[in-house]
Amino acid sequence: MRVNFPIAAVFSVFFLYGSYATKLTIKNNCAHTIWPATQTSQGTPILTGFELVSKASRTLNVPNSWSGRIWARYLCFQYGKYFTCISGDCASGQITCNGAGGIPPITIVQFTLASWSGGNDFYSVSIVDGFNLPVYIIPINRYDCTYIGCMNNLNDMSCGYQPELEVEDKNGKVIGCKSGCLAYHRDDLCCSGAYSSPQTCKPSNYSKQYKVECPLAYTYPFDEDALFTCSGTDYMITFCPWRQGL
Repeated sequence: MRVNFPIAAVFSVFFLYGSYATKLTIKNNCAHTIWPATQTSQGTPILTGFELVSKASRTLNVPNSWSGRIWARYLCFQYGKYFTCISGDCASGQITCNGAGGIPPITIVQFTLASWSGGNDFYSVSIVDGFNLPVYIIPINRYDCTYIGCMNNLNDMSCGYQPELEVEDKNGKVIGCKSGCLAYHRDDLCCSGAYSSPQTCKPSNYSKQYKVECPLAYTYPFDEDALFTCSGTDYMITFCPWRQGL
C-alpha cells in the first residue's frame, strides 16, 4: 500500500534543461552495509540503487521538481550476476532498482520538492508498508523546519510489542515489521474497498501502537499529521540514527 502525497504539477524551464537545486545526503549509521534505493514518481529519475558501507554517506543531486521515495535494503547478496536482498529487495536482480519499488515491509522516506516554484517541499517518513530500519530526516540549516523520522528500532521491540507482525530471518532474528494491512489483508486495515476514504478508514490498533513508537511517521494512509513542509534547503537522511546495534 502506498501513501499518497502532494506532487508538483508544473514544470519549470530550469528543470527542463536539467537544473539541479536540492541535495539529498544519505548516511548509513548502521553497523552493517545497506543498499539505498530510490523510486521516482515525478521528474527525471535519479540513481536507483547503490551500496553504502557503515558510516559512509553519499549525496544525490536531485532535480528541483523531483518527487519520489527512498528506502534502504540490507542483508544483500550477489549470486553470480544476480543481486538480491532479504530486506527491502526490489526484485530487479541488480543493485539498481531501475524504477521498481521495494518489497514490504520497508521504511519509506518520501519527498515532493517544489522549491523552484517558490512553494514548499513536502517530506515524510512512512511505515504504512511496514518497517525494516529506523531513519531520520534533517533539513540542513533550517532550524524552523521539523526534524522527522522513525528513530526507534521496532525490530528490537517486538514490532511495537506486537509479535504477530514480526518478520524473521532463517535464524529467527527479527529483520522487519509488517503493517496490519500486510499481515492480514483486510480492507479496514488497508484503507481499501468500503474503507477507502478518510471518513471510513481510521487508525487500527496496530497503527496506533506504531504511532506511539514513531509519532512523526505515517502509520496509516490518512495519517496527515505526518506530512511536513520546508523550503529552499537540502536534506540529510540517516539510517540507524542511533545505531542501536543494527
